[in-house]
Amino acid sequence: MKHESPQRKIVRTFCGICFAMLLAACATNSPVLHESQVLMIQGRHEEALVHLENALRENPNNAELRLAVAQTRERISSRQLQQIQAQVKQDSLKRQQETETPARPALVEQTAPTGLDKPINVDFKGATLAQVCQVLYRTSGLNFIFDKDVPLDQPISITLRHTPVREVLSLILLSQQLGQRPVNADTVMIYPNTPNKARDYQPLTVRSFYLTNIEAKTAAATLRTILKARDLISDDKQNVVVMRDTPEAIRMAEKLLAVHDMPEPEVMLEVEVLEVKRSRLLELGLLWPSSLMLSPLASIAGGPVSLKDLVNTTSASLAATVPSFGINARAESGDTNVLANPRIRTRNREIAKIMIGDRVPNISTTSTATGFVAESVQYIDIGLKLDVQPTIYLDNEVAIRINLEVSNITGLIQTKSGTQAYQIGTRNASTVLRLKDGENQVLAGLISDEERSTGRKVPGLGDIPILGRLFGSKLDEGQKTELVLSITPRLIRNNKRPGIDLTEFSIGPESAMRPSAPDMSYFTEAVPVSPPPAAPTAR
Repeated sequence: MKHESPQRKIVRTFCGICFAMLLAACATNSPVLHESQVLMIQGRHEEALVHLENALRENPNNAELRLAVAQTRERISSRQLQQIQAQVKQDSLKRQQETETPARPALVEQTAPTGLDKPINVDFKGATLAQVCQVLYRTSGLNFIFDKDVPLDQPISITLRHTPVREVLSLILLSQQLGQRPVNADTVMIYPNTPNKARDYQPLTVRSFYLTNIEAKTAAATLRTILKARDLISDDKQNVVVMRDTPEAIRMAEKLLAVHDMPEPEVMLEVEVLEVKRSRLLELGLLWPSSLMLSPLASIAGGPVSLKDLVNTTSASLAATVPSFGINARAESGDTNVLANPRIRTRNREIAKIMIGDRVPNISTTSTATGFVAESVQYIDIGLKLDVQPTIYLDNEVAIRINLEVSNITGLIQTKSGTQAYQIGTRNASTVLRLKDGENQVLAGLISDEERSTGRKVPGLGDIPILGRLFGSKLDEGQKTELVLSITPRLIRNNKRPGIDLTEFSIGPESAMRPSAPDMSYFTEAVPVSPPPAAPTAR
């Protein structure tokens, strides 16, 4: 930091004496100037400026008050500049001492904050934009270029404590409805933040986003709705979104797409279907003849039997037909297990289908009035049909919608036209369950139980207790079928909940979207900048 030359000190001292003489000369004529002089002597410069500004508003044509206000503002700006320079000098001396001290090597390795990242305290009361930029220049070495429409004399009042220089500049420009554009590593252009000026000064960037999981048209609709993207096209064939906008909007689009362009979760479903079928049959007893058939024998002449032959029928001319006598003693039992153990991999919210069985042809006949007969074949799926639809959640739980159907052929029906049709028995189950990764769930209870009992006995004798079993036969038949379903989800890939830095970030006001933190990443501190000759200096 260069020291003020002796010539500038003389000029500054002379101006101060003239200002004091002016206040003294006018003090007798204006009580306001007298009060301001007293406040200035006491070091209460801001209060003196408030008195002068109030008096100037009441007497706008008073040249003495106008000159006093200008001189007071200059003294306040100079005092603030001296405070900032003193603080910068003190910080520089402290860092130099820490660097040169061999007893504290840990501090030597620490990187001192750059000029733009240096936290400063500012307290501007009615300072002009030009004066503020001079202070920031001396603090960070940042040069400024102003658009011709930027009001340099507009008063600025702002108070900040321990705030980096880059944020101080952004907040000042935001309060004055001004925008900034980096020109090079140490220069920034300041312009009015209007739509026309923004189009002239804001840099534009073209970025192509190659998407992997989300569709290009969906991503384009999201960017167009949320970020109000200016120029945006989507290539559905290559799944690419091309965007032209400001660098800030491009970075916000990267954050949005980083959250949405994520792979679909997948799950492996381990399914076991078991059908247990048990049958039993018991037939025990005596099979007595149930009928006696008598028929006349043919006549002696060999002709047909006449009525006279029937009248003269004897036991010798009658033929008797008696069913055979037998014993029923039969017992049957059977166990049938039908097992299906498929493993199917599916994506989130996609329906997976499993079919284990046969396709049975069912023939139907159609005849027309002209006598034409046509046959059509329709195939029916017989066996095990399972439809599953998983919904994968971020907490590694899976909700599964299950539709299970088990069918078999129970009989064959003959129609009047001679066509055969199948009689099909079916059992269905539909449910929705939510399981953790690796958790097993068994669905059981689909039971079909049939019991049949039939008997044949001699009337009267077969009803005698205990002894009645000797005059009849009984058939007991039973069939029981149970269906068991076991399902276990195994997560193959799942998404993680994004961090708060991706799911929530500020994009600024509706009129001018921008990131929450002022972006001045274009500036570096690698190249030192020499101050211009006309820049003000501190004592």
